[in-house]
Amino acid sequence: MKPTMKTLHQILVLPAFALLLAACSQPQAEITIDVAQHGADIPSSMYGIFFEEINHAGDGGLYAELVQNRGFEDTSVPEGYRVKDGKLYPPANSCNHLTCAKPHPDMCYRWPTEEIPAWSLTQLEGEGASMKLTTEYPLNSATPTALKVTLPAEGRVAIGNTGFWGMNIEEGKDYYLRLYTSNGKRFDGKAVIRLVGEDGQELCNCPLAIDMAKAWSEYTGHLTATGSDSRAHLVIELEGKGTLLLDYVSLFPFETFRNRANGLRKDIAETLEAMRPAFVRWPGGCVVEGITLSNRIKWKETIGDPVTRPGVYDTWGYRTTMGFGYHEFLQFCEDIGAGGMFVCNVGLGCQGRVGDACKEDEVDSFIEDVLDAIDYALGDGTTEWSRKRVENGHPAPFPLKYVEIGNENWGPVYEKRYDKFYKAIKEKYPQLKLISTLGLGGQHRHERVDMIDPHWYVSPEFFFASDKLFDQQERGDYEIYIGEYAVNQNVGGGNLLGALAEAAFLTGVERNSDLVKMASYAPLFENVNDRVWPTNLIWFDSYRVMGRSSYQVQKMYAENRPSFNVATSFEQPVIPVGVKGQIAVGGWNTDNEYKDLKVTLADGRTVEADMSQGWTPQEGTWNAEGGTLKGSGPGVMRWNLWSVPEAFGDCSISLKARKIAGAEGFLIYFGMHDGKNGYILNIGGWGNQTTAFQRINGNDMPQIPNNISQYVEEGRWYDIRIDIKDGKFTYSLDGKQMLETAIENIQRYVVSGYDENTGELIVKFVNATKEPFSTSVNLQNVTSVKRKGKVVTLTSADPKDENTLDDPKRVFPRESTFNKFSGQFDYTFEPWSFTVLRIKAEI
Repeated sequence: MKPTMKTLHQILVLPAFALLLAACSQPQAEITIDVAQHGADIPSSMYGIFFEEINHAGDGGLYAELVQNRGFEDTSVPEGYRVKDGKLYPPANSCNHLTCAKPHPDMCYRWPTEEIPAWSLTQLEGEGASMKLTTEYPLNSATPTALKVTLPAEGRVAIGNTGFWGMNIEEGKDYYLRLYTSNGKRFDGKAVIRLVGEDGQELCNCPLAIDMAKAWSEYTGHLTATGSDSRAHLVIELEGKGTLLLDYVSLFPFETFRNRANGLRKDIAETLEAMRPAFVRWPGGCVVEGITLSNRIKWKETIGDPVTRPGVYDTWGYRTTMGFGYHEFLQFCEDIGAGGMFVCNVGLGCQGRVGDACKEDEVDSFIEDVLDAIDYALGDGTTEWSRKRVENGHPAPFPLKYVEIGNENWGPVYEKRYDKFYKAIKEKYPQLKLISTLGLGGQHRHERVDMIDPHWYVSPEFFFASDKLFDQQERGDYEIYIGEYAVNQNVGGGNLLGALAEAAFLTGVERNSDLVKMASYAPLFENVNDRVWPTNLIWFDSYRVMGRSSYQVQKMYAENRPSFNVATSFEQPVIPVGVKGQIAVGGWNTDNEYKDLKVTLADGRTVEADMSQGWTPQEGTWNAEGGTLKGSGPGVMRWNLWSVPEAFGDCSISLKARKIAGAEGFLIYFGMHDGKNGYILNIGGWGNQTTAFQRINGNDMPQIPNNISQYVEEGRWYDIRIDIKDGKFTYSLDGKQMLETAIENIQRYVVSGYDENTGELIVKFVNATKEPFSTSVNLQNVTSVKRKGKVVTLTSADPKDENTLDDPKRVFPRESTFNKFSGQFDYTFEPWSFTVLRIKAEI
C-alpha cells in the first residue's frame, strides 16, 4: 500500500521533533562513554534462534506443506498411550526418575476432536458413500494408516482437505502434488484434483488417471492456479463405483525458500533470515524428551524421503510429520550462514511431564545416537551416517557447531549422564561446543562444562531488574548460553512493555559478553490459529507473517552488534522500594522443621516467635513439638504464617531450619500482606539447585536477581539470617554472607560498544517511562566525531500496544538522522522507547 501524504509528513517531521526535544529539554542525567576502556568482545555467536515444534511452528508454519494430516496418522495413538474422553493419557506404569512417582491420574493431553482431522467427504451425486481410516493395506511402516473411500453405487464425491486453517493459493503460481492410491481393481471410475476457494470458486482442475491394477501407485505433478484465495482447500473428486485407498496426499508451493524440494515457506524463512541469526537450535525444547521417553524426537526418523518419516505425536498436543527434519534444519543453517545446534536426548523423558528414564545399560545407545547425528552433519562421506547425507543430496559437511546435551534436565541422574556424553563427544569432536542444561551455578555439578543454559520466562519487572544479573556471576572456565528467555507474563500476546523489558535485559547480556556468548528468544513461532504458549516471537496465518515488537528488539540487537564493549557510566536516581509485612515459613514438596525464629528491629528491639502457638497454616499439615514447627503434605506448596499484629519493615530475621525429606529446600517468607503479596527467600529451590529471592504477586512468583547455586541436605540444621534494609536483601548462612540483592525502581538502561568494521560507536538506550528523558552524553578519548549519524527508535504511544497480522507495524523501528553528534551532546529519548545511536567516531 502506498503511504498517504499524511503518513509521509509524519515520517518527515519525527526527526525534527526529536531535534526540537533535544534543543528544548534540559539534561536530566549524564552518560559518560570512555572508548579507551575496551570491554569484552561481543562474539558473532551472540544472537541466534531456537526452533521447536510448538504452536504449529513447523507443520502449518515454516514447513511449506499445505496439506494437514497428509499421511492420515494424526489420530494414531502413541504406543502405550490411551485415549479417553477426548484426551490422551500417557502410560500409567511409567515413573519419574527423580521422585519415583507415577503419572498423576489427571495428566493428559489434547486429542483431535475429528475422527479424520482436516479431511471431509461430501456426496455430490448418488448416496451411501463413506470414508474411514484403515491399516489393512499399509503404504509402508512409516505411514500404516490410509484413507478408505467407498462408493457402493455409481456416484460422485469430493474428498476435501482444509490445510492448516486454509491454504494460500495464488493465481499463476505452481504447486507440486504428490499422492498415493491403492486400487487393486476395486474402484472403477475417474478422479479429478481441484483447488477450491473458500467461496467455492475453482482455482485449479487437473484430471488424475487412476491405475487399475497396482496395489499402490504414486502420482506427482504440477498444478497451476487460475485464481487466488488465502483460505482455499484441496479436493480430490471421485466419480464411479467401488473402493479406493488414499495415502500421503501432499501439496507444496513450487516456490519455497531457496526453491528447495520439501522446503520451507518463503516469507517465514525470510523473516528468520532478516534476524541475521548466528545459530539455529533444533529440535527443541520439550519435544526432544517427549511426554515419555518413547515419545521423543528420533532424528534418524526425520531424514530421507518424507513419505518414509513416521512423524510423532508432538509434546505440545498435535502430531507432526517431521518434514522439517534434521537434514532440513542443517540445510537451513547453511542457507542463512548460521551455525547448527543439535539438542540430543540423554535417555530422559521430559521432567516437567512424566520424567521417565532409560536403564543405565541403555545409555550407551543414546550416546551412539548423538555421535551418529554428528557424523551425519560433519562426516567426510565415507562413514555410515555421512554417506546417508551424501545420498540425501549433500556431499559436503553441514555447519554443525554446537550440541546441547539434554533439554531442561537436572538432578543427579542427568549430571552423571552429561559427564559421560561430554567425554564421548569431545573425544571424537573436540571442536564442538557442548552445552549443559543446568542453569546458573550448574557448572559446579559437572566434571567439565563448556556452557550452561539458564532459561527465563518472566514478567516485565523481572527483566527490568535483571540488567545487572550477570555482573554478579562468578567467572571461570565456562560460558553461558541463554537458550530460552522471554517476557510472557502480564503482557497480553506480547506488547511493547515486554519488548522493552527484554531490551533492558539484553543491555546486561551484551555488557557481560565475556561470560554470556549466546542467546535465543523462545518460543520462535505461533500460528495464530493454535496458540498453546502465551507469547511467541513471530506470528503467521496461511498467507501473512508478522514480527512482534520483541522481534524488532531481537533484530535491532543483531543488526547493531558492536565489535567490543566500551566503558559506560550512567548515574540516575534510584528509588528504593519499601518492604513491610508478615513472616512465614514453608517448603515446596518438602517436609521441613523450623525453630528459634527471632526478628531484630531497626531500633534494636527483638521479637521472638513461640513456635507452638500464634501460627496460621496456609497450606499443608503443620505440627509443633519440642520447640519446633514441622510442615508436611498433602499438597506441594506448604507454608505457615506467623500471626503477629506487627508488620515488620527493615529488620533482621534469624532462624534455624532442617530438611526432613522431599524435593527441595526452605522457603522463608517476609513482607507478606493480604496473604498474596510479599517476598520469599527460596533456599535450594528449582530442583534443589538454586537459592534466590522471589517477589510474590498473587500466583506470579518471579525470581529477583541475583542467585547462587545451593543444595540442601537432609537432617542438617541450617542457621539462616535475612537482613532487610531500604529494599536491599542480604542472605547469610552460618554467619557467612551468601547472597545480596536489591529491589530498585530503575527504568532506564544503557550499553555501548564500538563497531570496528564501520568505525561507529553504538549506544543502545531503553527508556521504560511515560516521559521523554534528556541526558548529556560525553564521549571520552575519541579522536574525532562526525556530526551526522543514524538513530533507530522503537516506540509507540502506549506500552500496551501490540502488533497484529492486521496491523503489523504498529510497533516498528523508525530510522532518522541526528546532526548534532559531538564529543559532548544532549539527546532526548522518547517515552516507552528502545533507541540505537550510531555515531561515526575515530578512536
